[in-house]
Amino acid sequence: MHLLIRPATSDDGATIVRFLDAAYGGGYSPTFDRDGPLQPRDLWWVQSEKSISVIEVNRQPAGVLVVGRVGGQWLVEELLLPGLGEHPGRTQEALVARTTQHLTGLFQHGRQDTLLLRVAEANAFGLAVALHARATFTNALLVYRYRGARRPAAAPPEGYQVRRSTPEDARAVSRLARDVDPQRSRADEFERVLSARGGRGFVAIRDGVLVGYAVSETRAGRGDWTVGVDGRHRRRGVGRALAAAVLGAMHGRAAPPLATAWALDPSVGAFLRAIGFGVERTFLYLERAL
Repeated sequence: MHLLIRPATSDDGATIVRFLDAAYGGGYSPTFDRDGPLQPRDLWWVQSEKSISVIEVNRQPAGVLVVGRVGGQWLVEELLLPGLGEHPGRTQEALVARTTQHLTGLFQHGRQDTLLLRVAEANAFGLAVALHARATFTNALLVYRYRGARRPAAAPPEGYQVRRSTPEDARAVSRLARDVDPQRSRADEFERVLSARGGRGFVAIRDGVLVGYAVSETRAGRGDWTVGVDGRHRRRGVGRALAAAVLGAMHGRAAPPLATAWALDPSVGAFLRAIGFGVERTFLYLERAL
């Protein structure tokens, strides 16, 4: 059995897409941060930030490896070998062992202290490599799909008002967003979305003060959305009212909305389930010190 892991070229685009579609069925892929079928051009869009390789078995393309980064740490984002079960048991074991050896050497050569893998719960090959590497669980990324009413309704709690936002709200929304999630909030981004043709925004007001926001944008058939509430006004139904408003506005404009949440942050998952989302896929994060 001959195994080779080599850099992908533009000629590999259609083959890699076939492997990815087989794994995700056109669903959400965190590597490409998009929902729906992939196209070869999507591969080269991310290759400026990530390393994409083809896994060859007996000189035939059989799988794909994508290595990206999270912070300063390397991350195996995709490790797919769809036809693993078609090989004899000893060949499967050899493929797993040699791939583990390749990844260990790759990360050590890159002076990484940890081998970090992200593996979908149904990815037999990725899980087998993680087991062979003796990697341990650190967290799980849960992908939620909206399954609730087409036009959800939730009235704001007494004393609060939910209304459509205006471009003039962008700065106030951005200030609140920085408090809610400092890592992803930028004033110019909110201004762009709220003024874009596919953008929608709602704000929650209490005594004339902005205490919550919901923003969505529809692009290429996909709807991105976010909800944030000031910590002093949570657990009162404000977030649910904002979510109902923005999800209703997205109805008919995109595929069923998606959301992601970390398994070790149960409050986010509880909120998503309460407003009509259900888990579609789970990605496990596993690591081993090198």
